[in-house]
Amino acid sequence: MPNISVISINIADMTVAIDFYCNKLGFEISTQYDDCLVSLKHEPIPIVLCQVELTTQVQYPRESQVVIGLQVEDLVASIQQYKQLGIKVLYDEPRECPPGIYSAIVDPFGNVIELLEYR
Repeated sequence: MPNISVISINIADMTVAIDFYCNKLGFEISTQYDDCLVSLKHEPIPIVLCQVELTTQVQYPRESQVVIGLQVEDLVASIQQYKQLGIKVLYDEPRECPPGIYSAIVDPFGNVIELLEYR
């Protein structure tokens, strides 16, 4: 059976990506390999920021894509916090899902990140 060993997030500007993922979402840099590849601290599966040329224009949730889910303790508070930080929030009100409630945010490059509060 395959085993996921890394999650890569394609981004178009490393400085903007580090600001978003570290300063706004709270991740920390583990290793900066070069100007185009940065690993974030996340166990057990590392998250890697990979610089590419173009941003994406995915129509979430209607198009095929990989979506990262971040677990939060208080979804309503997280939505408000991210809005105050200037992060695009797709759902102002929590939505129901089988394990609890969720919303979604968008990084500066068009990547969707779901916020999940498990119940």
